Amino acid sequence: MPRVPRSRCAYAMFDEPVKPKRAPAKKRSEMTEDEKEEADIMRIARKGIKIAKDEWEKALPAPWAGPEDFKWPTGTIGIYKSDAKSSFGLTDKDIMTLRHEAISGSPKTFYSLIDVKNLSFEKFAASALSLDFKMPGQPKNGTVRIFQKTDHSPNRRTRTNWRDLERASWFMVERFYMKDDPMFAKSVAVEA
Repeated sequence: MPRVPRSRCAYAMFDEPVKPKRAPAKKRSEMTEDEKEEADIMRIARKGIKIAKDEWEKALPAPWAGPEDFKWPTGTIGIYKSDAKSSFGLTDKDIMTLRHEAISGSPKTFYSLIDVKNLSFEKFAASALSLDFKMPGQPKNGTVRIFQKTDHSPNRRTRTNWRDLERASWFMVERFYMKDDPMFAKSVAVEA
């Protein structure tokens, strides 16, 4: 069977222009001496943090095994487990060593913000926090969702045990519970 030419549009040009040859790919730029030194420093720092994290995990106490019906006192400032992990650089193993209030029939678990901050300080002191955490005890992204424990009264019209303080900026959080908490002075950054 004879070869059938490819069908073309009536206005198509029969003489297609010759494609120019591609220029050879550029070589990867070589790192300068300063960049090499900086990369070496960062590699050594990451290796040191990895070793410190391993030592930190070995030194962690056993997970908290308190009563299942544990309740925080009224007025406690709380934080979700997921927010504590992402904002303060903690892992599941770190978080499980802290006291927490679990709500039955709900996946929500509340941790004390003060306990989370103090654990973040301890992890920073052990050089086990990753390089993107500059200030221990403060959230990485500047905002954190916090809650305040309310009374356990069954006579309330709406039975909520935690009041959402919305996504308050970190400085609002500091002002909110600074006046009531003697432990807070430990974590406030000194302004020059």
